[in-house]
Amino acid sequence: MPKVIAVCAGKDRQKPKTEMEAAHFVKGKGINGDGHFGMGERQVSLLRSEDISEAENSAGFPFPPGSLAENLVIAGLPEDLSPGQTMKIGESVILIVVEKGKKPGEPHSYDYRGWCLLPEKGYFLRVEKGGKVQPGDPVILA
Repeated sequence: MPKVIAVCAGKDRQKPKTEMEAAHFVKGKGINGDGHFGMGERQVSLLRSEDISEAENSAGFPFPPGSLAENLVIAGLPEDLSPGQTMKIGESVILIVVEKGKKPGEPHSYDYRGWCLLPEKGYFLRVEKGGKVQPGDPVILA
């Protein structure tokens, strides 16, 4: 079963996010305290831990949680999530996949030591039902 490896947030955009013990997700807004809070439908960014591990092997150095500007790191997800797909995390949080990666030509102004995974490997999600998310929480896809 997929599970949350890390949850991260940061007030400043275009900077790495900070790993947290838990985060509060707010319906229609995102993660409380994050720089993208309340900004449209792409409220939460997600990277699969498998994609991060592959990049670490290629780069030859580790990517600490949040260093790639991701809010969630989840292990065990399939490679392709579809827009509209529902993801339940823990006991109450429900996220909806909005899109994979960035739109063609959309700028991405942050990278970590020359690496940036969100434009091609990342997912952007909308918070459908809020609540607390923490590492170890199970993830159920619908």
